[in-house]
Amino acid sequence: MIFCKLKALDRYQDLSHNLDTALHFLMEADLNMLAMGRNVIDGDAVYVNRFDYDTVAVPITEGHLRYIDIHVVLDGEEVVAVSDTTMLTEIERKEDEDYIGFQGKFQSLNTLRPEDVLICFPEDAHSPKRICGTSSCHVKKAVVKVLINK
Repeated sequence: MIFCKLKALDRYQDLSHNLDTALHFLMEADLNMLAMGRNVIDGDAVYVNRFDYDTVAVPITEGHLRYIDIHVVLDGEEVVAVSDTTMLTEIERKEDEDYIGFQGKFQSLNTLRPEDVLICFPEDAHSPKRICGTSSCHVKKAVVKVLINK
């Protein structure tokens, strides 16, 4: 897991080609201009899902086998719980959708606001869309999906 500000992304370059593509996009693009839904950057290797939602008290916990998730809140705030997958119990697996559902206690809670970036690798189960404080918040968000280089 990497938790940083958008302006600090350049220090994480050179880890992999696809991650470099995603980081360069995030540093250069106006994320507020993204269309809702899937925005292709480099085919299935790097793309952005743009969506809005209201935070909830008990969201799902997920992990991925083939993709890194880069969470960027554009407006609003949310908490994203993160834990190493070995610390949780797997409850569902849909390999064709690159989805693993988990349950258990988390190692960290991260509050994301505009300009924050949370990068979750396959070993990082994450539970986004969590209420920050006591009431729900409307969140505008972009999640960059980065295929892991083999």
